[in-house]
Amino acid sequence: MLTLKFGGTSMANASRILSSADIIIGRAKEDRLSVVVSAVAGVSNSLQAAIDAYTTGNTSTDYVCDIKKIHKEICLDLESKVKGFDSDKVMAVLEPNFVELEKLLAGCLSFGECPDTVYCRIMGMGELLSSPIMENVLRAKGQSILLLDSRKFIFTAGSQKEGEADYGRCADACLPYRDGEANGQTRILLFPGFVCSWTGSGGHKNAVMGLLGRNGSDFSAAILGASLGVKRVEFWTDVDGVFTADPRVVKDAIVVDDMTYEEAMELSFFGSKVLHPKTLAPLQAKGIEAWSLNSHNPLARGTRIGKGPFESHRKSSICGISCLKKVAMISVGGTGMRGRTGTASRIFNAVSSANASILLITQSSSEYTISFCVRDSEAEAVSEAVSKEFELEIREKIIDEIEVRHGCAIVSVVGDGMISNRGVASKFLNALSSQDINILAIAQGSSERCISCVIGGDCGDTAVRVVHRFFFNTAQSIEVFAFGAGTIGGTMIDQIYQQHDKLLQQNIDVKVLAITTIDGMNLSEDGLDLSNWRNDMKKPMYKFGPENVDDIIKFVKEKKPLNPVFVDCTASYDLPDRYLDILNAGMSIATPNKRANSKNIEFYHELRRTANKMHRRFLYETNVGAGLPIIDTLQNLYKSGDKLVSFNGIMSGSLSYIFGKLDEGVPFSKAVLEAKSLRYTEPDPRDDLNGMDVARKALIIARESGFDIELDDITMYKVFPESFDSSGSVEEFLEKLPQVDDYFAQKIESLKKQGKVLRMGASIKDGKVSVGMMEVGQDDPLYGVRGGENAFVFYTERYQPIPLTVRGYGAGAGVTAAGVFGDILRTVSFNPER
Repeated sequence: MLTLKFGGTSMANASRILSSADIIIGRAKEDRLSVVVSAVAGVSNSLQAAIDAYTTGNTSTDYVCDIKKIHKEICLDLESKVKGFDSDKVMAVLEPNFVELEKLLAGCLSFGECPDTVYCRIMGMGELLSSPIMENVLRAKGQSILLLDSRKFIFTAGSQKEGEADYGRCADACLPYRDGEANGQTRILLFPGFVCSWTGSGGHKNAVMGLLGRNGSDFSAAILGASLGVKRVEFWTDVDGVFTADPRVVKDAIVVDDMTYEEAMELSFFGSKVLHPKTLAPLQAKGIEAWSLNSHNPLARGTRIGKGPFESHRKSSICGISCLKKVAMISVGGTGMRGRTGTASRIFNAVSSANASILLITQSSSEYTISFCVRDSEAEAVSEAVSKEFELEIREKIIDEIEVRHGCAIVSVVGDGMISNRGVASKFLNALSSQDINILAIAQGSSERCISCVIGGDCGDTAVRVVHRFFFNTAQSIEVFAFGAGTIGGTMIDQIYQQHDKLLQQNIDVKVLAITTIDGMNLSEDGLDLSNWRNDMKKPMYKFGPENVDDIIKFVKEKKPLNPVFVDCTASYDLPDRYLDILNAGMSIATPNKRANSKNIEFYHELRRTANKMHRRFLYETNVGAGLPIIDTLQNLYKSGDKLVSFNGIMSGSLSYIFGKLDEGVPFSKAVLEAKSLRYTEPDPRDDLNGMDVARKALIIARESGFDIELDDITMYKVFPESFDSSGSVEEFLEKLPQVDDYFAQKIESLKKQGKVLRMGASIKDGKVSVGMMEVGQDDPLYGVRGGENAFVFYTERYQPIPLTVRGYGAGAGVTAAGVFGDILRTVSFNPER
């Protein structure tokens, strides 16, 4: 015999009930069945809401009518789909339950309270309503079925609302229905879940209706399965099995093929959606396997829970990660605790007196402090009970005031593989450390199959995601917030879209969560569809404005993406002022915008201090050489102990092109016009020719080399002679530009006689920076630089007399965007496989 249990989502509507019925019929061809069904999805919540409303005198909602309507609509739908299903007949069977519900709620209204006996009768109504519907569906489909009242087969003691099974009496009651006990046995035995007979302390003759509490229908199936001696119990839900983590938190969580009873119990205890320990206990005692299956996807293998060991366990040292939220940590400490016997016993007794249970406990090796966790809702009562127990010691200052820390979470890794695999704790703690998650307490069970850390509650989901990534090698995530999607930013977004699948094969998942342009901002927690993003930006979700940065910061603080990267692809002067706020929100920054690194030196250092404090990256490789590796090269030299002696560089593609053309005899004015037509220059070429862009780049190189200088400290040499008036509109300036052609022609002619050429760039010598035209000889690395190339010549203590030279194309959206994309990828660690 098999036992099948169907949860509320498997009974949610006519279609789901029919799918569940098909599963039952399929299994019935294999063996005899006992089937347990839950209430229709949402009905139990409605019943609880009705109790709450009527006990407070609020009768504005007709709950009975609404619940009746739900079942009526399901029956009418089934009648249209199943030949032989009579909706009116089934509703007539259910009607006494609706009448009883009306009377019970009227009593709650009259007395303003709901005694336990009444509560159980009301809350159990959902299962008593759903089971006759399933019975009639199966009967209409020609099945051999018998609907049995669970209250005649499941008996409990203890709490009426959350009873403990009397397994002996349950087994006796089920005996006539066990396999082989009678001839012509019914193929399918159907039971309503959750409900039972509660014997209390008055003996069997005084039994009244009771409930099985949390996960009651699961517990019903386990009790009946154990009592009927079944081969396995199948729990049919709306997911493919037990996951390595909550799939709502970890999008790429993996279904666990197999887990032991002990693993499942540990995971369930710490908040994971696994079968409750009280459900597994009777199955473990009888060696009955439990299977978690999906009624929405019956072909999925599901998760097996059994004795083990299982072959699948060799894949990982852990099987799951759980997070129990809304926890409080209570600490009892003081110098007088050391060596005092019975302290722990007194704490446990105090907690027990507050009707609370301890979730986790840890003690310092010095015996100075004992810390333990309870649910947040129980913390106040527990704190008062412990304070009362140690009232004398606290008054005498032997023990400190009881400390309560609310809003905590317990993150646990669970797996039998811990016993034989080393390094699990190290990997767990390293994962938390990688996200700068502070650990408040650590505990490991003596079974060696569970390690738990107490952390701040707001870090719970982040902790689960990062720990899952460390243990199950799922994709390292990068969540990009692209601010500015013009020439460079737009090209970068295109590159991310084009490379996404290839990077995913390398376990790097890059998602663009936000795009901001002057048209507005689009933002999505799951990542934006980049296939047609330019068209999507024509109808943005948010208007453009300074508040867009605040919207992103708020989003990051609320949703807590694992690796958020703010990408500033604007030329804004103001946006870099928000970089500190962005870093403090837990985001890395990647940007080609030079403004931040060329502001005052205090801001320059504060950016780095904040990034280090928050364990985030501030990346700006494209600030100086577009796609050329200048910053990274310079930083590696500096970190290895090398020092800059001097530097010469051509750091502007437009100026490289213009001055290279002079070598060919092209007039200066014509060279400028050509560069402008090729879009090498800014719309106003004076923005290039005044050298300020070069100055900012030189300033950054100087600062990266250890010189604390300001932009005003740079010596700027003018390109034009003093007699030339460069003012006016762009058109006026370009019209006057031929006036300097002779000036430059004479310079070029004079330099040719000396074997030199004219270049414009920057120099650093003895900590002083200058920007302007340079006369370069044939033995200088800058001699042949032209046509838009950039060149950076570093003379260091190690690289001389032959300097370290980095040379290459230094302009264009493609190479700059690729440089920014490269910075984004530096926020994760991986070795590319070609």
